[in-house]
Amino acid sequence: MIAPYRFIPFAEESGLIVSIDRLVMQKAMQEVSIWMKEGLFSGILSINLAIKQLNQKDFIQKLQEYMQCTNFPADSLKLEITEGDIMKDPETSISVLDEITSLGIKLSVDDFGTGYSSLAYLKKLPVSQLKIDKSFVDALPECEDDASIVKTIISLGEGLNLNIIAEGVEEEKQLNFLKENGCYNIQGYYYSEPLNTETMHTYLRVHQESLTS
Repeated sequence: MIAPYRFIPFAEESGLIVSIDRLVMQKAMQEVSIWMKEGLFSGILSINLAIKQLNQKDFIQKLQEYMQCTNFPADSLKLEITEGDIMKDPETSISVLDEITSLGIKLSVDDFGTGYSSLAYLKKLPVSQLKIDKSFVDALPECEDDASIVKTIISLGEGLNLNIIAEGVEEEKQLNFLKENGCYNIQGYYYSEPLNTETMHTYLRVHQESLTS
């Protein structure tokens, strides 16, 4: 197994990231669609989106094709793009993101707080969620600077009527700080490490059985 932080930069430099993105997108929709049909999943599938993928002329067409061939509902899909990628060409990004949301798909700004976006652009983005970057979560609650930044992002999200999710949560003290300050959507190893398809399917089935028993 090779960690994403090792192969993704190479994939982006070589251009392979577009093929990888498309493969992951189609496979994820296919698997989650099966779980939905089995009554095991009723949530939102979130998929990371590389800026090179977003800039492909046939991206919207391919996205619609994948949704159609997997019978995946648009309102159960969320695409995540990093703040830094959006800010490389904000006007073009906003235009494409508008097209995506017109299909009924949700959008999330990943790694928020690291891409130096201006509020002028932020209010134009057709997004429904901001993700607090792991780098601000790691030292919570001891680091006063990170604590202040996280509180500001939560407050900003509330002011713009955006959902807030914190990523990279691994410890209970981090979880408690976030909840105490109004962030109730949590992602990280505190709840689970990444699971492969088979393990996740078993987990969902056991969870469903526990609810109905």
